Amino acid sequence: MPRSPLLPLSCLLLPAGVHAQERAAPKLTAEMAQVAAAYAAKVTASAVFVSGRSVASVEAEELAPDGPIETLIRPFLKLEVDRDQGLVTARLGKAVATAVRTGNLGCTLTAPGVDVDALRRRAAPGIAGLRPDPMAVDFPAGERLPATPMPDDVDLPALTAAVERAFVEADSGPRVRTRAVVVIRAGRLLCERYADGYDAAMRLPGWSMTKTLVNALIGIRIGDGKLDPAAVLPVPEWAAADDPRRALRLEDLLRMRSGLEWTEDYADPGSRALQMLFSSGDHAAVAATAPLRAPIGSEFRYSSGTSNLLCRILRTTFASDFDYLAYPEQRLFAPLGIPRGILETDPSGTFVGSSYGFLTARDWARVGMLLGQDGQWNGQRLLPENWVRESGQPTGPSHGRYGRHVWLNAVREDGGRTWPELPADLLHLDGHEGQYVVVFPKEQLVVVRLGCTKRGGFDLRGLLAGVLAACTTAK
Repeated sequence: MPRSPLLPLSCLLLPAGVHAQERAAPKLTAEMAQVAAAYAAKVTASAVFVSGRSVASVEAEELAPDGPIETLIRPFLKLEVDRDQGLVTARLGKAVATAVRTGNLGCTLTAPGVDVDALRRRAAPGIAGLRPDPMAVDFPAGERLPATPMPDDVDLPALTAAVERAFVEADSGPRVRTRAVVVIRAGRLLCERYADGYDAAMRLPGWSMTKTLVNALIGIRIGDGKLDPAAVLPVPEWAAADDPRRALRLEDLLRMRSGLEWTEDYADPGSRALQMLFSSGDHAAVAATAPLRAPIGSEFRYSSGTSNLLCRILRTTFASDFDYLAYPEQRLFAPLGIPRGILETDPSGTFVGSSYGFLTARDWARVGMLLGQDGQWNGQRLLPENWVRESGQPTGPSHGRYGRHVWLNAVREDGGRTWPELPADLLHLDGHEGQYVVVFPKEQLVVVRLGCTKRGGFDLRGLLAGVLAACTTAK
């Protein structure tokens, strides 16, 4: 399974490998406090200005005092929300961090030397006015649900029960906080449920599920003939003729087999991942400046920096930032009938494809459907032919777990699989705090689960088994 792109405050404030239960009061360094403040500012800003949630809900969920460290810090963590200016500032002792609303690009965490007014003015050109009323068009092209009978081979009581169990809180242990579950089969929305305060129109974070959006955008650009998979990558940091990183190609980055040094570590405030997300104005540069630590193709190393580097490479293929910022909506979201999709940027203006995609639960299901339909939608091909099939081929060093920016359930060299009881062709998108899109291609089934589950505890395997049984067994 992937490493989470962000972790609760307790993980940010504990040395690697040390759990909150083992140390009641670790020392809070200035560097750790700054990371925690930046996390709080960014998460709160996107929740308030993108999802339309209340500050109280963020404090009760993402910033919940679930452990001794969060309990210690919460009294000192102060949030200031300026709705008129679109700003959220978090203070933790002397540490201060601010995130700013950036129009239809969501929110951006500011960085030293960044012009906040320029960030406020940043916006992607939209095409919403060219779309039909979504409530006048049947799902999945629109939002209207057809009033047709449930298919005979769906056990609706069993399906409803499986979905209901995803929202049940145990008497003890971490809360699962399921926010949404959506089940689609062959384009038909069979079942959906939302927690109180959430609904079908709310955009919610996918965290690392955003990486698979990057896969799609790269594939579309290759299909446009604007990206050559065999070409030397346009990375200025690798410009020297004798730089061994010049041998890297798109496929190496998409498969996380670059060999670049990277620490996807959210306990160490000096790790590249935390420096990228919370201290850098150019997220891709953090990955681009990393040296090779292993021969190219020899190891699988999950890296959020790699995804953001791909987003900067994608940016170089456009004549203007206007065209680049419009690209996700024009070529991916709009064709899929996604009117509210947001892909946020870093302060430099590059998409944060590692973590910051916001879609509704139904929209995340549409992304899953696109994969399950081999990159085709409504009779048209959006992704290049064979792109999805090739993306589902295992990256050798990942031992059957990873393809091109998508997780797999493929057979390993030892014959085993992550979920042996589930289909081997299964694809899944995974994100921090329990965001999942699981695609069963042969069954034409997509399951979406969104939530805020800290320290594990959500029974994804049980949800998938229950849904699969209910949707593939005749009454």
